[in-house]
Amino acid sequence: MIIVAWILLAIMIILLVGLAVYVVVCASIYHSIFARNGKVKKVIEKKKNSQEEIDFWSKNNFADVCITSFDGLKLKGKFLDNGSNCVAFLVHGYGGNYVDMAKYAEIFLKRGLDILVVDNRAHGTSEGDSVGMGWIDRLDVLSWCEFLSNLKSCYKVLLFGQSMGASAVCMASGEDLGCQVVGIIEDCGFDNTYSEVCYIYQKGRLHTKFLLNMFTNYANRKNGYDMKKADAIKQLKKNNLPVLVIHGSADDFVPTEMGYKIYNSLNETRASIYIALDAKHTQSFDVDKKRYTKEINKFLDKWNIC
Repeated sequence: MIIVAWILLAIMIILLVGLAVYVVVCASIYHSIFARNGKVKKVIEKKKNSQEEIDFWSKNNFADVCITSFDGLKLKGKFLDNGSNCVAFLVHGYGGNYVDMAKYAEIFLKRGLDILVVDNRAHGTSEGDSVGMGWIDRLDVLSWCEFLSNLKSCYKVLLFGQSMGASAVCMASGEDLGCQVVGIIEDCGFDNTYSEVCYIYQKGRLHTKFLLNMFTNYANRKNGYDMKKADAIKQLKKNNLPVLVIHGSADDFVPTEMGYKIYNSLNETRASIYIALDAKHTQSFDVDKKRYTKEINKFLDKWNIC
């Protein structure tokens, strides 16, 4: 009996130690990716905004706007009423903020559009402790669309997203956007949250299938959703909106293959694609500003959007 008791005690200790290791390791990885001040996000945030980008928002008299998310967070943004019946709604990427979107906002401003640009949850001036990774952000996109609808019931809304923001607008397309949304431009978005998380860490701590599965189960419970079901492609298939897919051919953060997957899944009569040669992640505009602007204007003209 004593031997059995010692064996049971040893088993309990092993299980408890294993559980502790599981929690510590998974919590560390989760914090690195999803936390507001996570390691991966901090690496991306090291990029400093130029003075030109910063000045753009003040010289064009953008107004501060704010909404309350479905889960009670204060989400902040900037809005410019340019006297148009069409508004470009811009959503930044992982580790960014609204300031990053200056060069894109300028494209739409030159077409005479109103502009809404926001800080995603857990980014910039918006509240939140955990990054939405597109899937939770899609619900925030819906809330901002409702905000726009309340401003002008006749608004036509163009959704533009970059990186995680691109995935967010694509994922939002599978929800009830209303008749106001007339088109989507997605620049270097990932096709699936799980696939992107795996890619980020494929050469790091998640190099083993066992650890990856452990972390995925932990993250799914922590986030309250299954990352594998956070799928931009499945969401896009629920609507017939025209979509422009933009991606850099040298993207090493969201692989170019994901851009092709999104494009190839769309109704070809409603889809356009622009692959910027030699452009890395979020660098398609910088590599060829004229071509980038031309492709956007061509898309908007083709579908008589704004």
